[in-house]
Amino acid sequence: MPNQKHGQANDRQNGGANQGEGGQIQDVASKIQEGAAQVGERVRDGYGVARDEFSHRYRQAEGAIARNPSQSVLLGFGVGFGLGVLLTAMLSRREESWYDRYVPDSLRNVPDRLRHLHVPETIARHMPGH
Repeated sequence: MPNQKHGQANDRQNGGANQGEGGQIQDVASKIQEGAAQVGERVRDGYGVARDEFSHRYRQAEGAIARNPSQSVLLGFGVGFGLGVLLTAMLSRREESWYDRYVPDSLRNVPDRLRHLHVPETIARHMPGH
């Protein structure tokens, strides 16, 4: 029986240690939960401020468009045209010309190869009057 009492005492001591660890885990969990709640509240507040600011700017833009309809249309056309040109230039590839497609590389630099012949002077010497 003395061994049994000693075993029960160990169980109580271990149970007390386990309960202490459990309390620490619960404390950490509650701190994490509080932090998450604070972050959520800050996000909601920021969202509300951004929503209010956006709606204010939207109303200002509506008023400016209502006061100046023709300028607004021209500005919209100009911005759209500019973006269209920019996107077309970015997305279109250069077409291959007939020259690029069919003339072999060996013939592309012919004028450079014939420069040492001095063709204009040679032709001029054979012309009457020189």
